[in-house]
Amino acid sequence: MKNRIIVKKIIVYSLGLCLFFSLLNGCGQEPKRGTPGGVAPDVISVWYSLMGETEKELLRQFERISQEYPEVIVKGEYIPEGKFLEQVWTLQAGGEGPEIFITSRSVIAALYEKGAISPVLADNYSAYPAAEAVFTYNQQPFAVPLLTDVPLLYYRQDKVPVPPASLAEIIAKKQPIAVKALDLDLLCSWWKAEGGSLTLAGKPALNSANNVAFLTKLLSLRAERLLTFDQAIPRFNQGEVNYLLAWASDSAALDKAGVSWGCLALNSLLFNGKALPVQTIGIANSSIKTIPALEESIKLVEEELLKVETQTSLHKASGKMPALESYYQEAGGDSIKAQTAVSLKNAWYLEGYSLEWELFPMLNQAWQNAAGGAKIEGELANAQQQALLLADEKREKH
Repeated sequence: MKNRIIVKKIIVYSLGLCLFFSLLNGCGQEPKRGTPGGVAPDVISVWYSLMGETEKELLRQFERISQEYPEVIVKGEYIPEGKFLEQVWTLQAGGEGPEIFITSRSVIAALYEKGAISPVLADNYSAYPAAEAVFTYNQQPFAVPLLTDVPLLYYRQDKVPVPPASLAEIIAKKQPIAVKALDLDLLCSWWKAEGGSLTLAGKPALNSANNVAFLTKLLSLRAERLLTFDQAIPRFNQGEVNYLLAWASDSAALDKAGVSWGCLALNSLLFNGKALPVQTIGIANSSIKTIPALEESIKLVEEELLKVETQTSLHKASGKMPALESYYQEAGGDSIKAQTAVSLKNAWYLEGYSLEWELFPMLNQAWQNAAGGAKIEGELANAQQQALLLADEKREKH
């Protein structure tokens, strides 16, 4: 009997100790950030320049992240691209502004020049090297590529039973190609395949013989109506032409028209042609607001936006293509997904600090002027003079 009483006392005593230590441990643990009784969540402000359905989807993603991770509240604000730099610069001068930026390559480049962004915190991603190079300065990524666009050659499957082997084959057969724009962004692969360049031996070369020859060829093909630049997508949709040179994001317009189409990466139809990921949108973080206390939350938001599921949703909303390799791992066949991967794998690797980025729009403007009737040699010579002045200014700064 005594033994039973002793055993019961030991059990009761043991249970009491367990309860005491459980309560002690519970009292010693602080509630998690963002939960009742815990520290207030970090408010992460994001400025973006995306519009329309893409903006709506981005805001939905901000809401999702805030719900799934109570330690952060993500707030978005639309800023037009034309006002982005000015507003950032004004607020950062007073130590204010957002933590994260989502905007175009050109705006991010300008933010870098102003010292407004710091090396990007996100590191759990796998970007195509050429897409990441766009935002790389001194071998350090200052932004992560989120969405991009690539040039594709579309063909009507009801009229082209066998896809072409090359661009030259189409032209040789006198088959007209509708081209969305006489634009260096879109035609970069073709221009490079024919020896086009922005520099030679590190110096501007906008009026090189190859640049003159290629632009002359483009305008000659236009005169022969083998390249048509007006109403390109409607012409293709209506069956006036069997081929269309346009962006991957233009596939939505073809689907809407009910056209049966296939596509090929433009650079796959050319020898040594390489697209430049000009149409790339990136995610960057502020140099002023990226402080140790917020780094974990900023990184969390950036990496959530880089998830395959998020990129898929943004792609469906915008038509723009994800820029990270993980999205394309299951791509196959001749789908737009597979052809975009071909383009990105073989794209022109050009880091953000390169002089070529500033020469690119100069050459493009010369193209536009020549297409409007100005003399090719004169326009390229003028562009070359501007490029030499720019190169001299950059040398003096450094």
